[in-house]
Amino acid sequence: MAPTDEPKKQRSLSYRLHDALNVPLVGGLAIMCILGLLGAMDAHLITKIFITYIAVDTIWIVVSPSAVPRFAWAIVLHHTLTFLILLHPLRYPEHAIETCRDGIVELNTFFLIARRQLTRGSLLNRACDLMYHLTLSIRFLWQPYLIYHFRIITHMDSTDRPGGYTFQEHYMVMVSQVLLCVFNILIVLPGLLPKKKKKKKKA
Repeated sequence: MAPTDEPKKQRSLSYRLHDALNVPLVGGLAIMCILGLLGAMDAHLITKIFITYIAVDTIWIVVSPSAVPRFAWAIVLHHTLTFLILLHPLRYPEHAIETCRDGIVELNTFFLIARRQLTRGSLLNRACDLMYHLTLSIRFLWQPYLIYHFRIITHMDSTDRPGGYTFQEHYMVMVSQVLLCVFNILIVLPGLLPKKKKKKKKA
């Protein structure tokens, strides 16, 4: 899931319900991805759960854009790209572990959503803020590395499957991952930069 954040203000019921449900759901996805990487949970099952969550959440945001703080169109686009890239491990179980490798980014999303639910300045809020910033490395270092990793494993010459993978499959995975990284730069990164103070107009 894609992150967005802004100062608290009166929000719609859809927004409050969406955030309240996503704390355990996104947290659960992050935990499942960790378990998958540790070999403690079936990665193909995680893929099925993950893609179902993405589909349902996309429909929710399309029907009720106020469910997210801002940039509903961008979140829908991000979810669409995530859905497309998840189709690969869904179709090819030998790559199901890649769901966990890419999906570990939900740790970052979890801390973003969790901190919105906590009183600003509280100990827990500060702890979630710290963890959010620490796990940004997943978005800006790990996910770009996966572009290189996916290029190797989904190539037509890949040894993971006899005969490799089709050009269309390779292209879909590569383009989706590249665009997910572009999303991080265009949507997430600006929110981390210091905001310029508006100059007061002289009377």
